Amino acid sequence: MMKLSGNKNSSLLLLVALIAALLFAIYYYIVLPKKDNVEALEGSISSLQSEITALQGQITSIEEESATEVSNVFEIRQKLPKSREIDQLLLNLEEIEYVTETRITSIGFNSYDALVSESAIVPVPEEEGATDGTETQETGEVEEAEEAVQGEETGETVETPVSEIAAESIPPELKLITFNLAIEASVYENIQQFIEEIENLKRIMHIDSISYTLPGEEGEFMEEEAETLSASIQVTTFYYEGES
Repeated sequence: MMKLSGNKNSSLLLLVALIAALLFAIYYYIVLPKKDNVEALEGSISSLQSEITALQGQITSIEEESATEVSNVFEIRQKLPKSREIDQLLLNLEEIEYVTETRITSIGFNSYDALVSESAIVPVPEEEGATDGTETQETGEVEEAEEAVQGEETGETVETPVSEIAAESIPPELKLITFNLAIEASVYENIQQFIEEIENLKRIMHIDSISYTLPGEEGEFMEEEAETLSASIQVTTFYYEGES
């Protein structure tokens, strides 16, 4: 009897040992490797998330730089257009005329569509200026521009303006447009405001010269025009057709 009981205990212990060994084998060869794989995958996921975050930061930075570059190009093109943009120029002058309560009586263009390096950018005698080759560059568009800003037909000949900007001070690839404005105002402050508004335009505007005609300087002034101030303003602006 004792022997039979001992055999049963031995069998039970052996069974327990086998089950324990089996469980250990399952844990060691199946569960533990999978656990290691899970930890490795979690590490990979964490690393990928870090890389994604870094890439998103780089993309955001590139987008911001691109937006800044586009904004800079836009600002540059506002200051230095890619074409003549005569229509916009005339519109700006018309707005300034309205805001400052002045009247543009005439406008004349020169150095139209000419390279700075090829233009008459130094003063020339009046006889030479009248026959200068740059006059041939005043196209029909310029003539329309003159008619658009003239307050009335005065019958006066508009002098051809010549820019006095030094050739060494600006890149020779630029193209320039020089124009001469004859304006009238009731008070001196309006003329000053007109000049300031031109200088405040986003497009680069260089005031070449200003001359005033005060009431009473010419004996032929009529009584109703005695309080009218006149000024002649020469302005040069630029544009560049090359790459930004």
